[in-house]
This record gives sequence, structure tokens and C-alpha cells, in this order.
Amino acid sequence: MGGPSSHREVLGKMTECSKLRSFIIDYRLAPKHPFPAQLHDAFIAFQYLVKQGFKSHNIVLAGDSAGGHLCVDLVLLLRHIAKTTLRQMTPAGVILLSPLPGMHMHGASLHKNAVYDYLWPTPIEWPTSPIRLFYKPGQKYDDEYRKEICDPLLTPVLGDLSEFPPTIIQSGSSEILIDDIRELYVKLKLDNPEHGWIQWEEYPEMVHVFHRFLNRPESEAAFESLANFVASL
Repeated sequence: MGGPSSHREVLGKMTECSKLRSFIIDYRLAPKHPFPAQLHDAFIAFQYLVKQGFKSHNIVLAGDSAGGHLCVDLVLLLRHIAKTTLRQMTPAGVILLSPLPGMHMHGASLHKNAVYDYLWPTPIEWPTSPIRLFYKPGQKYDDEYRKEICDPLLTPVLGDLSEFPPTIIQSGSSEILIDDIRELYVKLKLDNPEHGWIQWEEYPEMVHVFHRFLNRPESEAAFESLANFVASL
């Protein structure tokens, strides 16, 4: 789900508030293009910007939902490549709007908030589960599959999130992912204890990616906070 056209309004609002130019990636989508096709596209797009003359330390990554998961993955990939090539590839910052925390989710809010959120917690045992469609669609859900989705590129909270750039996470208290998003935030804070630049904002009674409801005062407040975050980088 999602693409440049579906995110035009949110991107426009973010561009207006941050006063920065935006570059949106029309990356390949699952299940036609399962993971890691999306990560390949994001890395190629990042390299394209660098080749156009943009410095990595002047690029801010931003994504909502699965796009937020992709941003975290891209940081991990860039960190790995930087260590092996001794190249500076760390982005200026990361904006995560109701990010998908990973494939291995277990928070109580998955079911507790299902009566409020427009997302539905499809059981991973179902072949039509978004997670099953995202990674190796059609494969049997067995012990091997459960082990594979615990890989840090699929479930970052289970990996090493140190050396992370300044990051802001925004989420709604009524979304089904809130407990797992909270766990991601805690992991980022624990792995970057010397830095105070990992921020998390929880908006009361808001659902998944509430930023799309542009006329809501909570959405306005969230975008204003994002503008302040970008200005601080």
C-alpha cells in the first residue's frame, strides 16, 4: 500500500513546515516485490542524491508506517557500509511517523487498540497477513520462518541500534502498534545512551499515522514539532 500519490499531502505539509526540498521514493511494493527489494530501492535513491551533490549529513530520512521501518533499515545498511568502506554515510536525522517496528510484534495494544485504530491485527499465521506478504510470501509459517523474521533488518529492535542519527518518533496512543513502537524507542535510547537526540512523542487518542488528518489540531502540532526537530539538526 502507499506510494508518491497517496502521500502527496503529507509530504507537502512536511515540506512546507521544514522548509526543505523533498525527494520521495516510488519503491517497489510487496507482495509482487518482497523484502529486501524496498531496501535496495531506498539505498539506490540515497546514493543517487549523494551523486547529485547532496551530502549525506544534510539528508533527513522520513517515513510513515512501513516507510518508517524502511528508514530504520536504511540507517542500519548505511552504517554497515560506512564501517566497511570508511565512507561518511550517516544522514542528518530520521523522522519516523507511526513506524512499523518490525515483523516480530507482540504488544498488547495489537488487540487492545483494535477497536480504535483503522488497522487490523491480522494474525501472522494467516498467509494473507501483511508480514507474510512482505517477507517470503507463500512460504510456510514454521520455526525457520519465525527465526528469519527476527533478523535485525526485519525486526530492528532485536539488533544493534547504536550510532543512530538524531531521531524523532511520533505515534498515537490509540494505534495497534503503540506498544511495539514504544519498545523500539526504548531500544534506541538504550543503544545510544550518550546522546539525547532520540525523541518520542505520543499523541493522546490518535490512530496510526494520524498526520494524514491534516485539519486535526494534533496533526498541526505534530508537524510543528517536526519542523522544530529539523531546524535543530
